[in-house]
Amino acid sequence: ARRHVLLVTKETDSVAGPALAHMARAAGVGVTPVDGDQPSLLIDLVTWGRTLGFEIISAGKSSEYDFVFERSSGRVTSNGVAADLPDLAAWWAPRGRSLRAVAAGRAAALGTQYRLRAVPDLCEMTLVANACGLAADAPPFHAPVARIPEVAALLSDGPDGLLSGAGRLDVFHHLRAPDEASFAGGVFIVVRSQDRASWRVLAEKGHAVSADGASAMIYLPRHLLGLEAATSVLDLAGLGQSAYGSDYAPRCDLVAVATRDLAAGEWLEAKGHHHTIDGVGAEMRPAAPLSRDETTPYYLAANRRLGRPVAAGAAIRPSDLDWGAQAALLDLRRRQDVLFFAA
Repeated sequence: ARRHVLLVTKETDSVAGPALAHMARAAGVGVTPVDGDQPSLLIDLVTWGRTLGFEIISAGKSSEYDFVFERSSGRVTSNGVAADLPDLAAWWAPRGRSLRAVAAGRAAALGTQYRLRAVPDLCEMTLVANACGLAADAPPFHAPVARIPEVAALLSDGPDGLLSGAGRLDVFHHLRAPDEASFAGGVFIVVRSQDRASWRVLAEKGHAVSADGASAMIYLPRHLLGLEAATSVLDLAGLGQSAYGSDYAPRCDLVAVATRDLAAGEWLEAKGHHHTIDGVGAEMRPAAPLSRDETTPYYLAANRRLGRPVAAGAAIRPSDLDWGAQAALLDLRRRQDVLFFAA
């Protein structure tokens, strides 16, 4: 119809967003993600950082809901779910221990009460990977539990960091006290502190710089949903600018991976607020065409029936699915594969 599109459905975007952006350009219009959701906000923050000449070690977001910990009672609350976890108090601060050890201790203290990896987080970061050329350090993310001053060192490639190199995407879970400000849904970049003198001044002003001064976190602790969408309308309709930039391409896929043995005939229904599939997790892996029959995008497998069993830990392949009647999303994905992988 030759109209601009503000794409607020990250599930569709993770499967065939680059194809839609390509089709829009060919029609003389644009497709863009929307400010107020993390992909657009983070793409903008990464672009801003690169424009200023920062080396970006990592980029990502805080999970949607903080872990709010009352140390006196040992009670944790997150997204309305409360649990008594007094062992977490021992891991509130590093106290001379490495941040990696502290993050592992917190994860153990939280146990199975809370999930530390969520498909929507991986989905949103897939869009950022395709726009910015960043990649996951580990396919399911490290997803540490951290306090704000710790992120600059923890999500870095430094001696106390979790990452094996720069240019990585990840998510962290913000641990805070009840009287501390939230980071829920905010976005961040961790940059190399190449000019130590400047960052020393910024640290004195309260910016989040690692203890060794080697890296710093710059962040937007906001996620205002539809309240911010107007800027995306103005950028696209008024200026012809998409938040994807000019090089939105399938660099990563959000891949469907079985978390338990799945039987032939199971219906892979995406349901609930987070649109997740029972028994199916997600990983960020290098993008590949469907014709390779290695992996299936998570939301392309959604609401399909398995034609054969899939073992726990295995990626669901296109040949594992009963495709039945063709669907618009499958057609878009095949078109994307032709556009970007035909060679």
